Amino acid sequence: MPFFSVIIPTYNRAHLITGAISSVIVQSFGDWELLVIDDGSTDNTADIVSSFNDIRIKYFYQQNTERSAARNKGISKANGRFVCFLDSDDVWLPHHLQTMFDAVKKNDFKPALYFTVMRWCYDDGRRMDVLLPSPENQNPVEYVIKNQVGPPSQCLPREILQKHKFNTSLRVNEDVELNTRITNEYPLVQIPEVTLEIFIHAASTKFQFKEYITPQVEAMELIFANPELKGKISRRFKRKIQLSFDSQYIMVWEQLGETKKMNRAILRYLFRYPFDPKNKARIVLLLYSMPLGNYFQRFVGFLKSIAGNK
Repeated sequence: MPFFSVIIPTYNRAHLITGAISSVIVQSFGDWELLVIDDGSTDNTADIVSSFNDIRIKYFYQQNTERSAARNKGISKANGRFVCFLDSDDVWLPHHLQTMFDAVKKNDFKPALYFTVMRWCYDDGRRMDVLLPSPENQNPVEYVIKNQVGPPSQCLPREILQKHKFNTSLRVNEDVELNTRITNEYPLVQIPEVTLEIFIHAASTKFQFKEYITPQVEAMELIFANPELKGKISRRFKRKIQLSFDSQYIMVWEQLGETKKMNRAILRYLFRYPFDPKNKARIVLLLYSMPLGNYFQRFVGFLKSIAGNK
């Protein structure tokens, strides 16, 4: 039995998955198995995976049912004592699994959600290490919602994931929803070391903001309605999350040029949060976007020019 089972879900990423698989093969800690779950790819993903001559790599194909189902299948096939996840467009640094093993051993192999530090890599060459705040003395359920610990940075005992599976009804934040259920029962262990690189590109979920926000709201509604989490998430925290989403909706509709939807979002925000100090800017945006708003904008500009000349 290997110590780690590594699960890579993938869909039509033949042009990217080589980097992910290679980053597992070069790990300094070698006691692992790699399960590649092909979620219905129509490209040559199978050929790419089979080109790696390593008996620790196993390939499974399924009809396209999204990444939650793919990860769940990987969990069902896993033989390792602990399970780690890696996305097919990201890479681990060579010490990732060794760092995980050292942390698990240091904590006497206790069942917990272990996680390291991610490095975000952008197409323009920027790099940003995402060191989350310490989870000590914090509400663990609220922590994983607010900070959204990503699966590629996580490690969990296989028994926990056999009990708590990914919710296949969610397309976004399925990992956050899962982590709320896990941290309701098990502790968080942070490992403050960068061990992986997450690539932010046009095909990544975080880049597709318009498609990201609505299903993210759906995931939060499911979390807040979970009876097992009753009393674990404060009303104040829920309100802050809702405020954040309502604010993001305004920005999304503005960027898309959907004026009517933006105005409705602004009016809803003003009704829900009338005392937000930033509402002045939202009211101005609302007035500018209304019929004759361009004249109002010119008038405001005229008044500012007069004030500037005094």
